[in-house]
Amino acid sequence: MATNLSDHQVVNLDPGELFVGTRPAEVHTVLGSCVSVVLFHPHHRMGAMSHGKLPTRPCNQPYCGLKICRMMGDFVSCSLHFMLSWFYQMGIPGKELEVKLFGGAMMFSIPNNPQEQSIAVGKRNVETAMDIIRAEKLHLIASDVGGPWGRKLVFHTGTGEVKLQRIRKTVFELASMSG
Repeated sequence: MATNLSDHQVVNLDPGELFVGTRPAEVHTVLGSCVSVVLFHPHHRMGAMSHGKLPTRPCNQPYCGLKICRMMGDFVSCSLHFMLSWFYQMGIPGKELEVKLFGGAMMFSIPNNPQEQSIAVGKRNVETAMDIIRAEKLHLIASDVGGPWGRKLVFHTGTGEVKLQRIRKTVFELASMSG
């Protein structure tokens, strides 16, 4: 399928960033242990995508609105709640959204280390996203999570389509092959 760049913008989403939009855009990101949650409303053709680095952070008090902190995009819980609030402000309930979840790779492992679980941030990122998806009764229609590989994503906000490419070789593996 050919892409006509004149009718939409291309956005590169870095770790800790998120995108929300009402016009067609092509959002690109690359994930390792980070997680991207994609939200799409098919009728209004509106989309949102996050690139969360860490699962959650404690919030001390409930707010009657949405508190936005400097590091909101870094956390899966904060970015997902923000994106949902954006849709709610647009009059779109969560039950009408299509949700897709990607990432959460186990990129680092230490053989024979009992504390390996403490570095399993990818798994915790996925668990946090799934906890919110279940609690909000959202409609998860696709996911590709876990495993030892990274992922390259391209999200088309006008159609809801996500193209995924698994990245199987790490930089270290590629460096050790040259020579």
